[in-house]
Amino acid sequence: MESSSSTKKSYYVKQYLAAVVATLGAFSIGTIFGWSSPAEPRILENGETGFTIEKEDFAWAVSLMGLGGTIISFPTGLIVKSLGARKTLLLFVPPTIVGWVLIIWCWNAGTLLVGRLFTGFGAGAFCMVVPIYIGEVASKEIRGTVGSFFQQMINLGILYAYTLGIALNVFQLSILCGIVPVVYGALFFFMPDTPTYLVLRNNERDAVKSIKWLRGSHFDATVEVDEIRSQQHLRGPDKRSVWTSFRQPATVRALCTMLGLMFFMQMTGVNAVLFYSTSIFQSANVTIEAEVATIIMGGMQVLGTLLSSLIVDRAGRRVLLLVSGGVMMVSALVLGVYLQLLSGDAADQLAALGWIPIAALCLYVTLFSVGFGPVTWLMLGEIFAQDVKGPASALANMTSFALSFALSRLFPLARDAIGSGPTFIIFAGFCLLAVVFVAVVVPETKGKSLSEIQRMLATGGGRVGCKVNK
Repeated sequence: MESSSSTKKSYYVKQYLAAVVATLGAFSIGTIFGWSSPAEPRILENGETGFTIEKEDFAWAVSLMGLGGTIISFPTGLIVKSLGARKTLLLFVPPTIVGWVLIIWCWNAGTLLVGRLFTGFGAGAFCMVVPIYIGEVASKEIRGTVGSFFQQMINLGILYAYTLGIALNVFQLSILCGIVPVVYGALFFFMPDTPTYLVLRNNERDAVKSIKWLRGSHFDATVEVDEIRSQQHLRGPDKRSVWTSFRQPATVRALCTMLGLMFFMQMTGVNAVLFYSTSIFQSANVTIEAEVATIIMGGMQVLGTLLSSLIVDRAGRRVLLLVSGGVMMVSALVLGVYLQLLSGDAADQLAALGWIPIAALCLYVTLFSVGFGPVTWLMLGEIFAQDVKGPASALANMTSFALSFALSRLFPLARDAIGSGPTFIIFAGFCLLAVVFVAVVVPETKGKSLSEIQRMLATGGGRVGCKVNK
């Protein structure tokens, strides 16, 4: 019994190691996301850059990160199909470092904008490829757990930036954020290519080495190699056109699922909250310092994703998405109503209720981190077949970053035009639509191997509501 337990631990330990090191790329994304919230008042109000940056310029600096992710998604999809997930991730470490260098030593608004664009290139590539890498190295028993590491590390990166931002100036904050991709590249260099990539490149010798490194030297690697081959055979000839591959029922259903999840993940407003949290708390007249409220919110994100990692392989993907969307809807609605009342005649009566926006936003981001945050990226890594994984993931990632760019740019304009209250009420409406979408369309992938997921999608099982013309 002891020997069996020891073998089981050795079977999983290096899979966890590979996943943790891979998700340092997600930690880097978190620092990119989180940088703008503490930097905004320091740059606009304190002038810490040493030159004048207008509010409009800073809004562009925030949103250009999303544009960078949008631009790089499709090229990344082509690259990952050719080079595999590991080499693609390493390829995008240098542009991310260049972006931080430009932000650290920016001498005008233009260099700041270009720096944010370059960090967006890295964020877009990491967002897309890290889940693919994890999905291909992890066993089906733990794929949900290690898949949730992605969102957890994003949240830790955001909290890292929020916490440093309260004590350091923008220059120091940017240096400590810029160090992260350097460390990531140095550590991830020693991780293996995924078995799936190696088998499909007809490099079974290295695939066996990779499997034994990940699962343990006593693991029978031929079983996994055969399973990867069976998935390839299920999809048919590998020389068919990309268009033919995209017309397969399994791919159509997977795209319906992922594009919908990416759409609602962004339209529920989470990036507007993360990018502008400090100014949101300032406008809400919270009972504590806005910077402290932002750090508390960041800590709740981390706790939410930790909870998700503990239960996702037990509760399943659909349950977490449904609960997440429902609670986010209530939280956004409460915050929207509060902010609307605060802007009217009831402001004096609400003076003692400054805890409401803190509680509402903390609950909102916590439940996002339980469901829509980690589960969406987890499913990106497991729902597409290998022959379309690159371009299909690119399309999903492009959708996410394009919406992130649009919302982060439009959110400050919406606040000025219609007010923060109505804006958050609109976000609540999208949360409701997200719940309906999950209930009707999204399949359950818990406990299924990658080939089993493809069989389920090919036959229309698992409650997938997209119709396919065969």
